[in-house]
Amino acid sequence: MVEKPKRAAVYCRLSYAPDGSVEKVERQEADCRELAARIGWTVSEPHVLVDNSRSAWQRNRKRPAWDRLLAAVDDGEIDGIVVYHGDRMIRQPFDLEKLIFLADSKGLRISSPSGTRDLDSEDDRFILRIEAAQACRESGNTSRRVKRGIKARVVRGLPATRGGKRPYGWGVETGTRVVIDPESGDERLVPVLDTTLPIPTEIWFIQQGIERQLAGADQGVVIRWLNKSGSRTTEGNEWTPKSWQNVVLAPRVAGLIEFEGELHEGVWDGAVSIEVWEAVKALYAANSEQYPYQGRERKRLLTGIGECYRCHGGPQSAGCTGAICPGPHRTVQSKPSGGRNRKSSRIYYCPSCRGVGRNMALTDAYVDGRVLKLLSSEDFTKELHAATEAVGGAQLMTEITALEQRRNKVRADLEELADHPDVDPTLAVLSVASFDRKIHELRSRLAVPAKLKRLTTLAGIGREEWGALPIDVRATVVRDLFRVVILPTSRRGPGFDTSSVRLDRRSLEG
Repeated sequence: MVEKPKRAAVYCRLSYAPDGSVEKVERQEADCRELAARIGWTVSEPHVLVDNSRSAWQRNRKRPAWDRLLAAVDDGEIDGIVVYHGDRMIRQPFDLEKLIFLADSKGLRISSPSGTRDLDSEDDRFILRIEAAQACRESGNTSRRVKRGIKARVVRGLPATRGGKRPYGWGVETGTRVVIDPESGDERLVPVLDTTLPIPTEIWFIQQGIERQLAGADQGVVIRWLNKSGSRTTEGNEWTPKSWQNVVLAPRVAGLIEFEGELHEGVWDGAVSIEVWEAVKALYAANSEQYPYQGRERKRLLTGIGECYRCHGGPQSAGCTGAICPGPHRTVQSKPSGGRNRKSSRIYYCPSCRGVGRNMALTDAYVDGRVLKLLSSEDFTKELHAATEAVGGAQLMTEITALEQRRNKVRADLEELADHPDVDPTLAVLSVASFDRKIHELRSRLAVPAKLKRLTTLAGIGREEWGALPIDVRATVVRDLFRVVILPTSRRGPGFDTSSVRLDRRSLEG
């Protein structure tokens, strides 16, 4: 007689829950608990796992609860699974094979209202494989019918789908309709939106925003105008660069539908002509090429670090002559200079007020020189030593250094005596390990801040070694040592006006 599982998981899944409703998965869980109680299985409460609004048919769709279930099987935390129906857990054969691979020889059993299966039984594995293949075929047939229906709508010039989020600019509510939930078979009412009917106010905002951008206005200026004018996205949120691009770059604004890589003419009138839409796409493409997204990896030394002297709320904003100005500055970004050498010359500028601009290469060279001069200063080395002692790190560092030297000497002596018959190799290993434990303990007590450790390591560094450091490391050191403020200048011609960049020393304690 097969033993009952000691700890059983409950797995529930619902493919479609656009409103985030958990009612259907709660019903599945209740049925699974009732089944477990009837057959005498003990449900492990930490392993009641739910994937709500998660498809098992789409191979690239993540199922977090399913992944946790597989991990629990692999770790031996559970030896049984209760599921409302097999297709809630498996819709692709490879999912079943993954489960079988993890459950091999672990006595994993699966139970549902349709019956109980033992994954150690070849007969049960055969039946489960047939059921998985049938579920996969059913999902494939459904997908094929849906795609055929979508294509038929697109050919007629209608939106690809009837439901989903309302597109900005279109979607007049004309009533409600009854739909059948594909999971439970329940009826529910949903609003009927005719997405071919325009909303005049939203169409006007689209037209005005595009017109301003094509006339030369920056995207940020247009977005601020939209938000100040009271325009909001379909979710009721303020506009962001991403949400605005999603609207103006969508084929819908030109009365087009994109399906399988091809454009089809829609039955609605676009907010703008196809020619205007193409011009907007070309504008964004040109901006993307000129100002490529830098991602998380730093590309420039002072972007996000150098500060504009004007963009802060302090009383010194007009001249910003104090040692440290009150209020946060707007940090500078980089862009091509715009001159004849625009491909090779870049400047730091303030994207907010556009009141400052400095040649990037000359500014970086000046800041690098000031940093290296400070790091090589004897006074700065003494200042670092005093700051380290103030946090109790100097004595500990001395002890750590002494222990490391003794450990290295013992290790070298043991290597020379490795083949000596009177030397116990176990005692030799323990001797070195005792030094490692003591050093680790002292290091854990070391309270020296990361900034002091970093600066101590770089004290006295040469220009060549500094230039070889990763740019994000150099930028962090600049931020550790100075507050960089970009000031106005009246100087013209070749050379660099050092008075146009102010470097205020930061405290080592900060």
